[in-house]
Amino acid sequence: MEQEKKTKEKIDMLDKIYQMRQEDIEQESKQDRKELESQLNHIQLEEIEYQIEDKLVEKQKNSNEKEEIIQEIEQLIENYEIQISYYSEKNYKQGFKDGLGLYNQCIKEE
Repeated sequence: MEQEKKTKEKIDMLDKIYQMRQEDIEQESKQDRKELESQLNHIQLEEIEYQIEDKLVEKQKNSNEKEEIIQEIEQLIENYEIQISYYSEKNYKQGFKDGLGLYNQCIKEE
């Protein structure tokens, strides 16, 4: 019974860490978006959709327009890859720090 109580306290500690970090994470996300803005290609999915609907629906399809749309789609994909890489690295590092902090706290309690 005592072991079960200790385990529940340790699980509750993860919730407490998450709750404490939640506001920090929101602020960091805003800063991250600002930081990433300079690295992105400044192309939006809506622009590509408009071009596809407006330009390619016409009977005469210009190959330059096709190439331009393909290039923008590639840039959009690159944007997502940049963002995924950035957030993966950042969250991995923070998760590792939090994990070590929790581990150290658990060792101190024993």
